[in-house]
Amino acid sequence: MKYAEVIISIRHKSLDRIFNYKVPENLEPDLCIGMRVIIPFGKGNKSYEGYVIGFSESTEIPDEKLKGIISVMDKYPLFSENTIRLAKFMKEKYYTTLSECLQCIMPAVARDKIQRYVYLNKKNENFDELFEKCVLKNNTQSKVLSFLKEFDGASVNEIKLLTEVSLQPIKALEKKGLVQIFDREIKRDVLDFSSVRQTKPFEPTDEQKTAIEFVKKKFYDEEKKPILIHGVTGSGKTEIYLQIIDEVLKNGKQAIVLVPEISLTPQTVGRFTGRFGKRVSVTHSRLSIGERFDQWKKAREGEISIMIGPRSAVFTPFSNLGIIIIDEEHEHTYKSETTPKYDTREVACETGRIFGALVVFGSATPDISTYYKAKTGIFDLVTIKNRVNKSFPDVNIIDMRKELENGNKSVFSRDLLNAIDDNLLNGRQTILFLNRRGHSTFVSCRKCGYVMECEDCNVNYTYHISNDRLVCHYCGKSLANPKNCPQCGSKYIKYFGAGTQKIEEETKKLFPEAKVLRMDTDTTSGKNGHENILKKFSGGEADILIGTQMIAKGLDFPNVSVVGVIAADMSLNSGDFKCAENTFQMLTQVSGRAGRSEVKGKVFIQTYNPSHYSIEFAKNNDYLSFYEHEIAVRKQMMYPPFTNIFFIMFTGSDEKKIIKSLYGLIDIMIKFNKNNQFEHIGPSPAVISKIKNQYRWKIIVKGEIEKNLKNYVLYCLDRLRESRDLSGINMNITLNPVYIM
Repeated sequence: MKYAEVIISIRHKSLDRIFNYKVPENLEPDLCIGMRVIIPFGKGNKSYEGYVIGFSESTEIPDEKLKGIISVMDKYPLFSENTIRLAKFMKEKYYTTLSECLQCIMPAVARDKIQRYVYLNKKNENFDELFEKCVLKNNTQSKVLSFLKEFDGASVNEIKLLTEVSLQPIKALEKKGLVQIFDREIKRDVLDFSSVRQTKPFEPTDEQKTAIEFVKKKFYDEEKKPILIHGVTGSGKTEIYLQIIDEVLKNGKQAIVLVPEISLTPQTVGRFTGRFGKRVSVTHSRLSIGERFDQWKKAREGEISIMIGPRSAVFTPFSNLGIIIIDEEHEHTYKSETTPKYDTREVACETGRIFGALVVFGSATPDISTYYKAKTGIFDLVTIKNRVNKSFPDVNIIDMRKELENGNKSVFSRDLLNAIDDNLLNGRQTILFLNRRGHSTFVSCRKCGYVMECEDCNVNYTYHISNDRLVCHYCGKSLANPKNCPQCGSKYIKYFGAGTQKIEEETKKLFPEAKVLRMDTDTTSGKNGHENILKKFSGGEADILIGTQMIAKGLDFPNVSVVGVIAADMSLNSGDFKCAENTFQMLTQVSGRAGRSEVKGKVFIQTYNPSHYSIEFAKNNDYLSFYEHEIAVRKQMMYPPFTNIFFIMFTGSDEKKIIKSLYGLIDIMIKFNKNNQFEHIGPSPAVISKIKNQYRWKIIVKGEIEKNLKNYVLYCLDRLRESRDLSGINMNITLNPVYIM
């Protein structure tokens, strides 16, 4: 341990290498791989944070030129050797620095929560004699002693509260040798186990049993190939996960369960705590830093065996990881949009390889690329074709053009209104889905045609009725709703389009007796916002739940028999190559919320494009036919999984400079595009060409071999930096992005 190998926490490519530091003798006993340290760096020996990733007995640099570590920042390592291996994989895969990858994996460190605890000092030889004297002579101190005798120790705060004494008599008892006071670390609980009802495994259907046995068998294999469980909505995938994890825990191993967003966490946690109790914990962004850090420590120290959470939960520091389950694996939220731009599914597979853990993907509508891997043998495939209750909902496609022709100008079709009415009469619940929050999509003058648009972004303001304001959903700018047109002064200024607020307003007008809840970004901003709404709806406190994509998948409400999709065309018109896939997934998933118990479900999909193949296949819940159609289109157009895409976005306040720079990049790319193995599309303005006064232009580059494409693009960007002044221009580069708009 003579020299420490340190990565400095500076996010710069030129400093992305190992630096050697001397280990002072006084730090040797405490220093381990994975710890943070303070080190001097540069000519001025400025103090920086660094990460110890190894030790060596020798170095090529002369000893007198090496600097020493100043101090150790932590009591224990934040990284294991395996997580350092994972960080190195991420560095190469996502073309970033090791420092950025380590910081991504590292928990947000918080101060330990310490409480002072008081115990009777029975080791004192004169304890009994002193105890009797104290009880007789001091009424105040005797209160404390009697309390401690009954409860066998308590915190200082508990004693003060329950005995109504001050700190003074407690300290006096410590001086007399009757009590001992210790500092004790308290790990915060984030789950309430008081209302948990213990459950037992259900008797699986034949298909579930086959899936469980197949995954259990693969769990014991030396080489563990990832498994895709393709099970229709309502096929009981969660029960399969529970029974597989039970086997994993019996083998002394641990499990990570990933969900795509926070809204799915409460129900998932409820199912898992019912089966596994306090062996379960959860992590997500709505918890405080201290709460998240405590769950990280519980996992690291083996106090829990199952961690549930969104994307970042993949970095849970279990020492004996046995399985990673990625539920709703098709969801775009598994791809990080900030550096390092990692794909959780890829990181999970590498984590499984490093730890020897099994990785299981689950979805009713798998990502096209994931299903392609299963069909070509890269993943194993398990298929479940039937629901547990053997009943699929009736899906009705409503042509809103005909509704308009017949004089219906409402956002609701007549069939959907009748179905909601019947549901209310029969005491059943309804879900209404619209993937757009707010009241109205834009505000326009009917006289001159002026549309209220954010001055900083090339997008329309959205009207929010709750505070009578216009809000830009891209930069957050807000202003009062005008009473007159800012352009012509006309009073004929009106809201157009519909968001979740407007649907809520219309629903309450049409069904005044109904209890209505709305679930979108605006109503779930609090710490337990999602959980509170879901609890109310599952508890029967509302008849109708209106929401965005957060209610579209994974949730299980047995009393929901009607689902209405207000505008199925929204995702079809995005201009992205995945728009058909996204539409099919969204419609299939939201349809799956209906009829999950005894009552037959009904789904109403309202659209102006009823003949589109994604809508027709979703109506029949026919993933295989959709896949065959979509994979043929992808192959013909050379889109993933048959190629890789590098998305390059330049942003800045000087649009001319951005355009010139991108054309300069194209010139460089053409020069180095040997054998024409790469295809360039652009430059062109992004779909939203300006956000926060920053212009946005893009180039798309395609290439079949990922490594070659990545090296080519990064090399060309380096040549551009050398040849041009790029000050004021921000580069945003993403390999195989979620969207290419």
